[in-house]
Amino acid sequence: MSATIYDLAKAAGVSISTVSKALSDSYSISEKTKERIREIAESMGYQPNARARSFARRKNGIILFAADLSKGVGFENPHMFEIVTGVDRYLEEKGYSLILKHVSKDTAPEAIKELMHSEEADGIILHAGILTKQLAFVLGKEAYPHLVIGKPDFTTTISWIDVSHESAGQIAANYLLDKGYRRIIFLMGDEKEDQISLRRLDGINMVFEEEELQIETITNVTSYGESRVVTEEILKRKNIPEVILCTNNYLALGCIQSIHAKKLDIPSDIALMTFDNYPFSMLAEPTLTAIEVDMYEMGAQAARFMLQKIKNPNLQTQSFCTTPVLLERDST
Repeated sequence: MSATIYDLAKAAGVSISTVSKALSDSYSISEKTKERIREIAESMGYQPNARARSFARRKNGIILFAADLSKGVGFENPHMFEIVTGVDRYLEEKGYSLILKHVSKDTAPEAIKELMHSEEADGIILHAGILTKQLAFVLGKEAYPHLVIGKPDFTTTISWIDVSHESAGQIAANYLLDKGYRRIIFLMGDEKEDQISLRRLDGINMVFEEEELQIETITNVTSYGESRVVTEEILKRKNIPEVILCTNNYLALGCIQSIHAKKLDIPSDIALMTFDNYPFSMLAEPTLTAIEVDMYEMGAQAARFMLQKIKNPNLQTQSFCTTPVLLERDST
């Protein structure tokens, strides 16, 4: 089995990035280090592959993924790992490496600018959670391959891909109406910051308006605990809703606990539905009907576009990818 770039890095006692830059004759690596790494590569019988061919094109064979990776992000944003996994697996097949970079929203404009100028990687994928108008200006000004995962909530010319959250809302609304439900409450997060929920609500309203119906919306429900309290208040009403539709699994779990505490049955007394399949919908009792999006596939599509962008710098995209699907379970 021929040596890999990982073997070279280990033998030389340097990072993969350093090996990449040395083999691509980067000015940022000393001539002494370049010569030593080339000698090791020759002695180990290193054979050029897809990544080595990228070196010949003076590419690093590395893509950065920039996001807020603060402690607890896996719990707060369970889709992040699926997106990153999709990106990484696709890039690996094409001979590229993925490097994760923690960047906060506040520091993103300067941090991303510095990363681009460092030439550490051939391109950068960014999570929309760190996007601001200032960062969009930086991305638009720099001639550097980029892609934002998530639709910006302002007008911009930068490249992005996202899920159609409006379509997800439409699918949920049509499903519930087809089941005969009419009195429905939608629980969502911050009415100013939760852009995903607002887009889902737009899709729901499109369907309801066609039927000359209205959906009651309760905003600023941002946690499991708040969801429990809100649901307790809802269940005190003389006429409780037929369905509570939650913008994520955390809110749905709070609803379940409050409904069970009242000794009510799901779905015969009140039905429950959620957006997103992870992390609890399959494990809850009863299992939750959900609108799911393949975030792994979105990550793979992001990686595919990034490599196309590297080959064709003039390539732009502002589009939706992957289709939301309905997963019908016991809660409805």
